[in-house]
Amino acid sequence: MRITTGYALVLALAFSLVLTLFSVRNQLDLAQDLFSWADQKTTDRPLASYQPITVTYQKERLELYDGLRRDDLMASALPPKVEQAFIAIEDRRFYQHDGYDITGILRAFTENQSGDSKGQGGSTITQQLARMTYLSTEKTYTRKIKEILIAMELEQKYSKKELLTAYVNQAYFANNIYGIELAAKSYLGKHAKDLSWAEVSYLAAIPNNPSLYNPLRFPNNTSKRQQRILKALQQTEDIPNKVSKQSVNVSFHKPTIRYPDYIDASVSEAIRQTAASKNLSVSQAEQYLHQHGAVIQTYLDPAEQTRAKKAIQQLPQPLEGAYVGIDGETRGVTALVGNKSNVPGQLNRAVQSYRQPGSTLKPLLVYGPYLEKTKKTLTSRLDGSPVCFDGYCPQNSSNRILGSVTIADAIAYSYNTPALRAFAVSFNEGLKTIRPFRFSQWTEEDNSYNSALGGLKYGVSPLELTNAYTTFVNDGLYSPSSMIRTITTDQGTLYRHSMTTDRIWSSRTNQLLRKGLHNVMTYGTGRLGYDPTPAYIGGKTGTTNENKDMWFVGIKNQHVGGIWLGADIPRAFPNEANGTLQVRTWASIVR
Repeated sequence: MRITTGYALVLALAFSLVLTLFSVRNQLDLAQDLFSWADQKTTDRPLASYQPITVTYQKERLELYDGLRRDDLMASALPPKVEQAFIAIEDRRFYQHDGYDITGILRAFTENQSGDSKGQGGSTITQQLARMTYLSTEKTYTRKIKEILIAMELEQKYSKKELLTAYVNQAYFANNIYGIELAAKSYLGKHAKDLSWAEVSYLAAIPNNPSLYNPLRFPNNTSKRQQRILKALQQTEDIPNKVSKQSVNVSFHKPTIRYPDYIDASVSEAIRQTAASKNLSVSQAEQYLHQHGAVIQTYLDPAEQTRAKKAIQQLPQPLEGAYVGIDGETRGVTALVGNKSNVPGQLNRAVQSYRQPGSTLKPLLVYGPYLEKTKKTLTSRLDGSPVCFDGYCPQNSSNRILGSVTIADAIAYSYNTPALRAFAVSFNEGLKTIRPFRFSQWTEEDNSYNSALGGLKYGVSPLELTNAYTTFVNDGLYSPSSMIRTITTDQGTLYRHSMTTDRIWSSRTNQLLRKGLHNVMTYGTGRLGYDPTPAYIGGKTGTTNENKDMWFVGIKNQHVGGIWLGADIPRAFPNEANGTLQVRTWASIVR
């Protein structure tokens, strides 16, 4: 009776699939044949051409698939045990069908009806590969039809060995591990080709349901499914019965990506550059880089990156932070840290968070344009008494009332009232000067007096602000920085970092600003970060209202380093701000 019911359900399913086939036809476009659609999908993203994106720094190389590590096998090197184990448990008729298997669907239904909920599913290995590569995991008849169509196309374009290899390379093995080779290294400390029957069946148990068969959380579940796989293999007479008695010792070696903040950001930059140069969408650009085996050569300095990561991780809770280091000569980003975590894919505050920059904006928006327009010097004086413009009436730190002060002291001590008076003189010039820096979140509302002290609507990212400060080490010339030296593919050089410069202000003005930033370090707000050893040191602090954001951008010789400290949901940090923690943290990084 149960078998009869199973066949009835199969017939009902088949009828539903036929009906859905006609409805899907409208969704995909009436003018386009369904098989042409599947052919186009598999043509646009060929399995064989989906190569890793390689990121290089110094002499190191890192291969990534969609931002994750994966050690792919070649079809010619697919271990026989891996092949036999996955076929035995996932798709016994793999070498007989053309992508879909009616026999397998019938068997799945009858086994489920007989009460064996642990039997095989109805999808072939090729269908599972189609789903992993081209489709979502939604459980609908529409998706199932698409899956079958793509599976049939894949069978036409690739050999069985290529399809099976692609499947085991992409399969998810829990704990952020993709592919049988990386799974073998991570769980068992060996290559896939060296696995025993007991070991390969243990790993083959995981992809069916990575949450349920996670060997670190539910090893008993993994072992039970392993025994089912061994039983299936023994039925094929591939292995002896004694194998089921062999134990598997899991010793997890977590796969890591060193410097995930920088690697994530550099790959994202490469995708943006590719999208712009090829007129592609972001997703198309990422696929293009994979299909053409892109190699991204970066400016990463592992030593500086390591120091920066350690410094950010040692910040007291609940402080978060971000750091960017740039070589002022090459404009190459040498370090970039935006999260305490060592896991890829986290919020990267160095490039994704925009905060009000406070007084760090004064040299760029206020004093540079003011000195350029008026031809004043650092010994020239500004009125520091209370002032209002357009209803904006800032106060100095600790509500200090000033008289006449030199421009040198106004910069060194980060006074607000003289800065606002200077900005009133060079308001239009300041707004014009700021444009080449291309602060991405600058709005019309920021063309106001509030901006003189860094009170922007959305703010700037640590990368953007640090980037702007490279002007001070290049004689008043600005050129956008980059994490990437070159991007090369099998088509040649796709991108090369080049210097397109804008003169922001004259050499004279730049020299005055450098002297002003040096004073910040010798007797001003940045003195706790002073170092007498470099030929030049300078910098500028910045804090926002109630000490919610703490900034410092500093220069040592030709190197520029910018740091932000704060919380994602802004809150006050008066003790840390009064002790200029951002300056001391910067000093621990830029040695």
